Amino acid sequence: MRSLLAAILSAGLLASGAASQGELREIGPLMRLFPHWQAYLDLPAEDRSRFTLAYHISSSQGVPAEEIRIRYTAGDISGTLELDPHGRVLNPPDAALIEAEPVAAINQPAGSMAARMAFEARFDDVMRVDPHDAVAALDQANQAMRRVGGVAALFAPSFKTVIFVFDGPAPEAWAIQDGQERTALTVQEDRVIYRPNDRDMRNVSEVVLGRAPAFILIDS
Repeated sequence: MRSLLAAILSAGLLASGAASQGELREIGPLMRLFPHWQAYLDLPAEDRSRFTLAYHISSSQGVPAEEIRIRYTAGDISGTLELDPHGRVLNPPDAALIEAEPVAAINQPAGSMAARMAFEARFDDVMRVDPHDAVAALDQANQAMRRVGGVAALFAPSFKTVIFVFDGPAPEAWAIQDGQERTALTVQEDRVIYRPNDRDMRNVSEVVLGRAPAFILIDS
């Protein structure tokens, strides 16, 4: 299942210049890697408390995320984007860095890279999830889509699904019904699928996972 609003940007975003792996080549403004990030930061904190935007950088040539280096500079400011093993950016720009308008460079050849955006849920306890928090994450993401998506939001499907993504095969996961009855959640390879508004999930008191996920996607 692909994330809603997966923005594949490789055609224009990372296509300037030629470089072999290891050499840095300029790819333009850093914020081209972070579409809609400023709009997300502009939302009131209480309207984005249960979700965030995540940005993934990947290689079509199979280069591991730990070998991808993206450096940015703006006058005296410089730094490097940190990627986890899934290619997720761990340090997206803060307000001060955005204002500085940094330029980015990457150590991968032109045409070999892609960037995409995803919605992620944020829970206080990622192994024992309160269904009310899951519903709140979906509702906030849907409201944000309507606020910043403009006309395009009218054609986007609503967020209904929470997807727990794991490093390696997903563990067993359970929806605990009122009265302690357990229902196994759907497991697909490295993912556990949970739809809190489905009819058979409406009496769930908590979702219990066998181990902590790497991250939690919000999808249609």
